[in-house]
Amino acid sequence: MTAHLLPGQAAAPEGPADLSMMYALHHGFRRDLARFHEAVLRTPLSQAGTWQALLERWDLFALLLHDHHHKEDEHLWPLLRGRVDASGDAEGARVLDAMEDEHARIDPLLEAVRSGFKSLAGGPSETGRHGLVADLEQVRELLGAHLGHEERDAIAILQRYVPGDEWARVERAKFRGGLGPRDLLRLVPWCLEGLPPQVASGLLTAAGPPFRVVLWLGRGRFHRLERAAFAFVPEGVGA
Repeated sequence: MTAHLLPGQAAAPEGPADLSMMYALHHGFRRDLARFHEAVLRTPLSQAGTWQALLERWDLFALLLHDHHHKEDEHLWPLLRGRVDASGDAEGARVLDAMEDEHARIDPLLEAVRSGFKSLAGGPSETGRHGLVADLEQVRELLGAHLGHEERDAIAILQRYVPGDEWARVERAKFRGGLGPRDLLRLVPWCLEGLPPQVASGLLTAAGPPFRVVLWLGRGRFHRLERAAFAFVPEGVGA
């Protein structure tokens, strides 16, 4: 199956599995980091309310990234590991080792960024801003490299070893749960934010009516937070 290449996406290896939701999540992570970086550079230090909104918005980003990485670590990499080991695919095994190592390097940095947002929400500090910019740039560099590596190489392994119908079952059973109702109300509009209309429409159609209901219930609150957090970010950043 061939997928749309979303902005910033490194690759979309062809194969039987539909990775549309995976690529939409990756798009969301890239979009958010671009907007956070711009917000930290542009938001006046005196705007305590905006910094508080940025902290809340960062917590949403970190929650969704942690959930995504946890599900890959618990379900996707072990599934692929069994297939590559059974086939004697040494290069595939090296890719999976790298996926786990990259997660381990990225996840601890999220708390450092949170501490920076919390500090600036509590009071203005130009030094704090500089430190937060540096931490965000490190997260952006590492996560961007990881997402590209995953899209080029790990997804190619998935397409090689996992039939489309099996992946659909795994995605439904292992990747669509784990978040509470309140978080799902934020996840759905977050996931669709900034996607090309044809891609967003395809995701909504594939997910079915419950997805549309959750979007309808959650998008108002999500967009209010989006406007509050990124009040000083020019339109189009992260698109």
